Amino acid sequence: MKKKRRGWIRILIILIVLAAIGGGAYWFYTQRGGGDESAAYVQSVAEIAGMGNVGLFAQYNGIVEAKDVIEVNPSGDLTVKECYVSAGSKVNAGDPLFRYDVDDLTISHAQILIDITGIENGLRTNREQLESLEKRLEKAKEKDRYEIELNIQTVELDIKKAEFDLKDKRHKAEEMQKLIDASEVTSPVSGTVRSVRDDTNSDPFGYSGGGSNAYITIIAGTDYCVKGTVNEQTVYTLFVGMPVLIRSRVDDTVYRGTIYRIDTDKTVSDQQVYYYEGGERASKYAFYVEPESIEGLMIGQHVLIDLNADESPGGALMLPGAFLFEEDGGFWVWAKGADNRIEKRRVEVGAYDEATECYEILTGLSPKDRIAFPDETVHAGMLATETAFVDPNAGPGPDNGTMLPENGMPGAYEEPIFDPGLLPGEDGVDIVDFGG
Repeated sequence: MKKKRRGWIRILIILIVLAAIGGGAYWFYTQRGGGDESAAYVQSVAEIAGMGNVGLFAQYNGIVEAKDVIEVNPSGDLTVKECYVSAGSKVNAGDPLFRYDVDDLTISHAQILIDITGIENGLRTNREQLESLEKRLEKAKEKDRYEIELNIQTVELDIKKAEFDLKDKRHKAEEMQKLIDASEVTSPVSGTVRSVRDDTNSDPFGYSGGGSNAYITIIAGTDYCVKGTVNEQTVYTLFVGMPVLIRSRVDDTVYRGTIYRIDTDKTVSDQQVYYYEGGERASKYAFYVEPESIEGLMIGQHVLIDLNADESPGGALMLPGAFLFEEDGGFWVWAKGADNRIEKRRVEVGAYDEATECYEILTGLSPKDRIAFPDETVHAGMLATETAFVDPNAGPGPDNGTMLPENGMPGAYEEPIFDPGLLPGEDGVDIVDFGG
C-alpha cells in the first residue's frame, strides 16, 4: 500500500515539474518572443517628440571669451624697439602700444632725399642742354645736323631715365616718411590686452595667447560671448538664432543665450571618433553664443551649453497620442528592450495638449528610447529594427539595421544619442562628446 502511494506521489511531482516547464516555455514564447523572428520598425522618441537627432538633452563644452578680440601685428619690414603694454594692461583707443626701431630708417630716408636732390639737379642740367642743342640745330649746316640730332636723342634718353628714377625715389621717400611718422603704433580700440608675444621665445604654432600667434591681442570692450565646439556629425543640428542655456560648472547659475554665429569655414581641431568598425577622423567647428547677461561671468570660465532652453534639467517630454495605446486602465507603448526585442511597456502620462494631440510622459520613457507604432502587427518579442526590412538570421548590427545594445558602441549608421547622465568628454571616447 505504501509503495503504491509513493508511486502516485512521484507521478504527481513529475506532472507538476512538466507543467511548470510548459508554463515557462509558453510565457517565454508569448511574452519574450522566443522563436519569433518577425521585425517591428522602431523610431527614436527624441525624433518623434520633435527634439531632433540629439534631443533636447545635448550639451556642449564652452568657454567664456571676449566677443571681439583684436589682433595687432608689426610690419614685417620693421622691428619693435619698445613695447609699452603687457598682458592685463587697460588701453583706450589711440593709446600707444609699441614703437618701431626707425633709427636706420631715418638714416636711409635722409640718404634718399640727398639722391632726389642730385637727380633733380641733373635733370635741370639735361633740360638746359637739350634746349641749347635744339637752338643749335635750327642754325646748323646740313653736314653738322646729324651729330646734333644724335646728341639731342642721347640727352632726351637721359632725361626720361632721370624722371623715372626721380619718381621712384620720391615714392620710397614718402613711404619711409609714413613709417617714421607712424613709428608709434596705437590701439585701435578700448579694452584689455590679453597677450603680448615674446619674440625672444616665439611660438610659431600659435599655442600661446589663446591660440593666436599675433604680436598683441586686445579684448575689445566688455562684451562677452561663449565659444563652444561641435563635431561635423551634429553641426547642422545648430542654427543661428537658436536659444540655449549656459550652465555654470561650479554652481547652479544658469544664463540664457542665443547662438549668433557658427563658424563652419574653419575647423578648430581634429579628433579620433570611433565607430562600430575601425576609426575615422572627425573635424570640429566653433559656434558662438551671446548671453543675455554677463553678470558673474569671467573670461576663460568653462561652462556647459545646453540646447534645452527650459530652465529645468530637461523639458517636458510630449509624445503624440498615436504612439500610445490603452489597456488595463493604463497607457502602454511597444518599446525596444535591452535584448533588442519589442516589449510592452507601461508609461505614466500627465497633461494632454489638445492642440498637438500629445501626452506629457512622466515615467516609463526617455528621449533615447526607441518605440514602434502600435498597429495590429506589433507584439512582444519581435525584433526591433530601424530599417524597413531586416534579415532575421543576422544578429544586431549594421547588416540588418538594428541598433547595438545601449552599453555598446554606436555604428557609423547610427546617430549618437546623448546620455544626460554622462557629461561630454567624461567617457574618454568621443561618441557622446558633442562639444569636445
